[in-house]
Amino acid sequence: MAHDRFIGALERIMGRQILGHKPVGGGDIAASYLLQTAQGPVFAKMLGVSGAYDILTAEAEGLAALKKAGAISVPALYHCEKTDFGAALLMEYIPKGAGSDASQETLGRSLALLHQSTHDAFGWSRNNYIGSLPQNNPRELNWASFFTLHRLKFQFDLALSSNYIEAREVPTVGHMVHKISSLLPEVRPALLHGDLWGGNYLISADHTPYLIDPSVYYGHSEVDLAMTRLFGGFSSRFYDAYFEVSPAQPGIEDRIALYQLYYLLVHLNIFGPSYLAAVSETANSVFGGY
Repeated sequence: MAHDRFIGALERIMGRQILGHKPVGGGDIAASYLLQTAQGPVFAKMLGVSGAYDILTAEAEGLAALKKAGAISVPALYHCEKTDFGAALLMEYIPKGAGSDASQETLGRSLALLHQSTHDAFGWSRNNYIGSLPQNNPRELNWASFFTLHRLKFQFDLALSSNYIEAREVPTVGHMVHKISSLLPEVRPALLHGDLWGGNYLISADHTPYLIDPSVYYGHSEVDLAMTRLFGGFSSRFYDAYFEVSPAQPGIEDRIALYQLYYLLVHLNIFGPSYLAAVSETANSVFGGY
């Protein structure tokens, strides 16, 4: 992707000459590059899909919100601009280091502190994205209603429209709200990363944890924990440190399955039927009898 046209666009955005570039690991929809400039390295995420600028703007605003909370490090933001190929997000390049027990503990402790950042309602100041899919964030006072309507139902409806599932496989809104309400402790809106799998944090060369690629909103803190457990990448020391700051609440295992259902539906809608069995099994375990 990074030929002369793209390099020229990035040089205009930065006001710097790019001396060299190479691809680096990125997400599923973006191309990412390490740019070498006379002023130092820069990380570039380039996106060419429909709505690219809005997707990257939402990411930049999410990173800014995490930084403002002051609990955990994020890369410094440089520019987010429209280009003739879509949009580009330029930010600080963080050299990666080896993970350790100490860095996992710091990550867990820092996430728990992030979750202490609160608000008077669930949701966010704008809609954003989970991967390439829209994520709606209207302000609501009832968490069970918010998670049902704007997380599960939205994704179930996408799956129905793609013929991945049938209507009989979708719990009714009323059943979902009632069941979720029965599982909840008192829930305070917590600032969430929103998509915290093992590829969305990194440990720097000086062992500092950084969060990247957020899908932020205010929700139940256990949503982030559920995603950390879906695909792995977090050690027992991470969880021990988290729960030292924020002790686990009774019934957490049932809620972990509930919140993982959202992410499984997202993966079904992005990657297709390979996730159908996991969606069906998890939905049945949470909402059995619907």
